[in-house]
Amino acid sequence: MTVSKIFIAGAGNVGSASAAYMAGKQLGNIFLYDILEDFAVGQAMDINQSLPYWNSDSRVTGCSSIEEMEGADVVVITAGAKRQEGMTRLDLLYKNLDIMYAIGEKVMALCPQAFVHVTSNPVDVLTWALKERWPDMNVTGLGCALDAMRFRFFVAESLNISREAVNCTVVGTHDDNMVPLVGRVNAGGIPVRHLFSKEEEERLIRLVKHGGGDIVKKLKTRSGFFAAAAKVHQIVESHLHNKQHVFPVSVIIDGEYGYKDMALSLPTVIGEKGVHNILEFDLTPEERQLLDVCASSMEKVIAEIRSR
Repeated sequence: MTVSKIFIAGAGNVGSASAAYMAGKQLGNIFLYDILEDFAVGQAMDINQSLPYWNSDSRVTGCSSIEEMEGADVVVITAGAKRQEGMTRLDLLYKNLDIMYAIGEKVMALCPQAFVHVTSNPVDVLTWALKERWPDMNVTGLGCALDAMRFRFFVAESLNISREAVNCTVVGTHDDNMVPLVGRVNAGGIPVRHLFSKEEEERLIRLVKHGGGDIVKKLKTRSGFFAAAAKVHQIVESHLHNKQHVFPVSVIIDGEYGYKDMALSLPTVIGEKGVHNILEFDLTPEERQLLDVCASSMEKVIAEIRSR
């Protein structure tokens, strides 16, 4: 049996927690990289010593050379500056764009067939930038997949029901323009929007949109990472095990929903090929208007990058 090689660029909180989740589920042999000498090694030592608890024979290898990426089946990019309180995701753009290009060059040189998954922010823009520079790169971004999981949590708490019973999604862009599709929420297959007052509906949307920022306010010097790492693990698992799960990840749009030449977070089937297809569904006029705002914002950022 072939064991998959997973390379994680960035051994900070999201990267190391993702490595721990993946190793616990035995998704493959994981290489955890960081530019800080010995930092990734120490993180890997800690994770490995936890694995007997999970009955896992995976191994996490800490490394300070990006050349260890060679031959990887999956590359997860978590490296980059972190969002601080008061900083928007777009404030991070130029801090992280050069980092993405540097890592992207290594991907195309060392493992051009790898499934690449970006978590660094602004994730939709960075996903587009990688695909724009290297059209053959098999890349997605975390996008609104994390926001959709937060949405499930907040809906379950509001209705006092099992989180497992809730199905919902968020589309658009992983920023303040994101579109939590309240009208599509169901519990056990039953639509539940009628159970929310207008005030409660607005509260849920606000919680989802500000979920990451609210965590940053409490943590002060860093952002949340447990939820993001859990979702990264689930996406990589869907790819490696060909589960063809559906996530609102950031993907390159080529005519879907009437948009082109940009990345948006839309319901996407992830399997052994990476992106299998983007699921399209009829939008209400209100949903279309909100998604148009996301697309317009993306167009402006792309124009700015191209004029740089």
